[in-house]
Amino acid sequence: MSNNPLAPHPDALRFEHVTLEFPGAHRPAIEDVSFQVGRGKFVAVIGPSGCGKSTLLNLAAGLLFPAQGEVHFNGAPVTGVNSEAAYVTQQANLLPWLSVRANIGLALKFRKVPKEERNARIQHWIKMVGLTGFEDHFPRELSGGMQKRVSIARALIYEPSIVLMDEPFGPLDAITRLRLQQDLLNLWQEERGTLVFVTHDLNEAIYLADEVIVMSDGPGTIRRVLPVPFERPRQISSLVESPEFAELYNDLWSLFSSETQTADTTA
Repeated sequence: MSNNPLAPHPDALRFEHVTLEFPGAHRPAIEDVSFQVGRGKFVAVIGPSGCGKSTLLNLAAGLLFPAQGEVHFNGAPVTGVNSEAAYVTQQANLLPWLSVRANIGLALKFRKVPKEERNARIQHWIKMVGLTGFEDHFPRELSGGMQKRVSIARALIYEPSIVLMDEPFGPLDAITRLRLQQDLLNLWQEERGTLVFVTHDLNEAIYLADEVIVMSDGPGTIRRVLPVPFERPRQISSLVESPEFAELYNDLWSLFSSETQTADTTA
């Protein structure tokens, strides 16, 4: 994750009255969506299933384009695939015939980074995600949590201007998930890049983010943007003990549950 000195615009990502409707759909996936993500900020997005959270990431990545409105990245409209964005999904999507080392270094190889520099950066990120000693293992030899660490290192190694994460810890067990949340928090606090993180987990949103965007049921709109008041660096274990954490969780739950109830009554 990096702050690109050639792009001084204060907002890394900005949506301006964006509406998108998929062919054959009876209503827009998202409608009149406006928000901004400041440079170097960690923003979580929550909302009911099907409200368009993943659609926001696909628009930011340049994989989809709005029917109305504009998506801006570093102050310029997104008109094609956003090569400055790294995308991490629920599945690790590692290449099974490549080792941990080769999977992590794949983006650098495509970018023709010199071999000596490439190897040094691979070793750095292997250490950063706690996989020292597993460099030559293959994906089938790794646990789900370890595979996820590889996918995160692969996304961050080429220093993207923004990282987009779509429920990356969703398939994992609770203990592994908690460990990876803290690992990601530590990485982000060290690197301080821009990150947009989709989740259904309210705790996760509060643990990690500077702001939480709450979306309404489809067609997805922005219902609220709540600041997270906790200073950094953070430790998850100390956050959960604070009354402020409980208060923010209750605020988010109230918004989230009301949207879920609305979705149930209109389904």
